[in-house]
Amino acid sequence: MARLIGTVVALDPYDALGWIELDGGGRVRFGGSALKGFRAQPGVGTRVEVRGTTPGFQGATKAVMVVPLAPSEPPPPPGTPWPTFVRDHPRFSDAADTSVPFARPLPPLSLPPDALFAPWQREIEDTAPVVVALGVPHASRLDPIEAHADLSFAHGRVAFLDEPRWPTCGVCARPLEMCLQLAPSVLADWLPGGGGLAVAFCFHCGASGDASPEIAHVRLVTPRHRVERPAVTEPSASSGWHAQTQRVRVAPPRRALPSTLWYRYRSEHAPTLAASALFGYEALDLAGPSPSPDLDALDRESLRDAYDDWVEAASRSSDPWDGGHLGGVARWDQADATPRCTHGEMQHLLDYGGGQFLDGALHVFVCRARACEQLAWVAEF
Repeated sequence: MARLIGTVVALDPYDALGWIELDGGGRVRFGGSALKGFRAQPGVGTRVEVRGTTPGFQGATKAVMVVPLAPSEPPPPPGTPWPTFVRDHPRFSDAADTSVPFARPLPPLSLPPDALFAPWQREIEDTAPVVVALGVPHASRLDPIEAHADLSFAHGRVAFLDEPRWPTCGVCARPLEMCLQLAPSVLADWLPGGGGLAVAFCFHCGASGDASPEIAHVRLVTPRHRVERPAVTEPSASSGWHAQTQRVRVAPPRRALPSTLWYRYRSEHAPTLAASALFGYEALDLAGPSPSPDLDALDRESLRDAYDDWVEAASRSSDPWDGGHLGGVARWDQADATPRCTHGEMQHLLDYGGGQFLDGALHVFVCRARACEQLAWVAEF
């Protein structure tokens, strides 16, 4: 039988009740009657051996006898034992809370069993956010269409808006450039109410780093009026193929897990969650043995690789198109910059790239209480 070696981590000097943290994980309670091997009460930090256990008060494991550890006993390896880490981090992440929920029920993900992530597997499967990929044609495979209020489209010089005028930049007064329009039917499962979404942007100001809310027109709209962008002479991001209205294809909804990079960025917002501790910025010092036969070291790089390999086994083929997605988590390129309103942190609705935001995207958010009418956006280039 393996010896139960540990460290006294708590002790009430008045009634001699305390706790021992075992090197192999887990905790054992002890009372004064178990300390007969000590001439004086052991202080916090004392290394001890537990000889026998029995069920105690409210089911807690109780030591029958606690004796001092011989001085020759080597100290435990540095770091937090994996069982202790699991106990202290019962929740994996808040990915589902950061995304606008999808109205229709979708079955959970089905991930293969994995000893390393088993404590959180049910949560990970059940709360994986729903994503709808948006296919925006690339210059190499154009799909031009005639813009219509019932269609979803991108680029071009036409939009369907609430008012019969084209929006202009509040900083430089240039006509904004068309990015994306989603038909009301596409938004119905995300924001019921019968509205569509129109997104226009001033790339002249945006690319220069101006984050004023007046450089973009990101609105939920009732597409009453067909509006054309005024003709302009200066160069713009909508020159060439961006000047043609392109069909936006909408993929079936599916559940998708965030990348380990998202968890890393998110760790600054939710540092107490397991994924934040495993993949985040703060120091990670875990002691073995690893519960996984395929993983020896419990270091951050190994844990990231193990997680990526695990979810890849259950991932469907990559989205047939690129350009953006509804729902899911924001695919941050630089850092998690989720905006807030008076009702707290806002929820992610849309990422749009469409070849206009270089390697970044325009991230769109809504009030989680649905009480603020204005959408918020964050542009990354």
